[in-house]
Amino acid sequence: MKHLNSLRSKIGSVTKLISLPLLLLGLVGPGLTQAGWQEDWEQAKAAARKEGKIVVNIPPSAELRKQLGAAMKKKFGINVEIVPARGSAVARRIADEFKSGIHYFDVYTGTYGNYSHRLRPLGALDPLKPYWILPEVKDPKNWWGGHFWGDKGKRFGYLPSGYELNNIWYNSQLVRPEEIQSYNDLLNPKWTGKVGLLDPRLPGAGRGLWAFLWARMGADYLKKLAQGKLVLGKRRTLADQLAKGKLAITLGPTFFTFQPFTKAGLPAKPIPPLKEGMPVSTGNGGPVVIKNPPHPNATKVFINWLLSKEGQELYSKALGQATRRLDVDTKWMTRIGVRAAKDFLSQEDFFSRENQSEEQYTKVRIPALKFAREIFK
Repeated sequence: MKHLNSLRSKIGSVTKLISLPLLLLGLVGPGLTQAGWQEDWEQAKAAARKEGKIVVNIPPSAELRKQLGAAMKKKFGINVEIVPARGSAVARRIADEFKSGIHYFDVYTGTYGNYSHRLRPLGALDPLKPYWILPEVKDPKNWWGGHFWGDKGKRFGYLPSGYELNNIWYNSQLVRPEEIQSYNDLLNPKWTGKVGLLDPRLPGAGRGLWAFLWARMGADYLKKLAQGKLVLGKRRTLADQLAKGKLAITLGPTFFTFQPFTKAGLPAKPIPPLKEGMPVSTGNGGPVVIKNPPHPNATKVFINWLLSKEGQELYSKALGQATRRLDVDTKWMTRIGVRAAKDFLSQEDFFSRENQSEEQYTKVRIPALKFAREIFK
């Protein structure tokens, strides 16, 4: 027995010697892996507090600006300098600054079309995945459709949102909804000069809708639509014309554009989804890290929080763009004309209708834009 206990003691000592380096390498025990990310997260938060701030571009939204800044300050003690502006405008500014050796922005919000020809060719972007720390962000099972990227290389532009929205509206005093059940119904001579289109030559929802119609209905259809004396304009102008009866139908503007008019009791209503389907969107895109951000740790904290359940819940509510996170409730968003892809669409259907990723941007958006510029000179 004495010899047996001695042997057991020796085996135990050898086992400990073998296990220690394996543990240090993270090769055994799930507990160490968990402790590893937790330690990284605590270190990032502590370093971020020392940096004190982060400079972030977001889509124009007073509500998102207010909530985002308050949440980061309260939760992490980080001040957020927020620059609310459209992605195309900020991309130009960042590109000019980068060429001059100026590093001001940490994080930019945009789609592939915004950063592909201005920032990526300059080498002005950092890969996003190295900034991910939280397991809930890394795990593709938490995201409808898995991880979805704007760029084919899956490096720079993550797309956390995905939804279908009401972007065909009508004046209920001039149109009966049953009159518009297909895009072909818009070609009815009855609507000549009475259909407004959010200018597809400009960045935004009008371009996305035009590209969708180019791909689904064809160029000949768009020629016929244009021959019906389409009225091109911007969101607010088109909404005003529809509400006042100068237009019968508008293509492009959405719920938030019409909200002041519907609150005032004016006859503006959304057309139910048409039989050929509606375009889907990834919204204003997702977080893109600028090369060598001035506040790298605050950037890590911001990216992880933004893509967490808590961050996506706040972002979706404030901006009205449905997240793809499966653990965030988005069914309520039908009240604002947004149908989350994860609640209403199959993945196959969604990916067949989107045109914001690199592949679809190249195959659909670019030729559709070229076609629009040829028609609307």
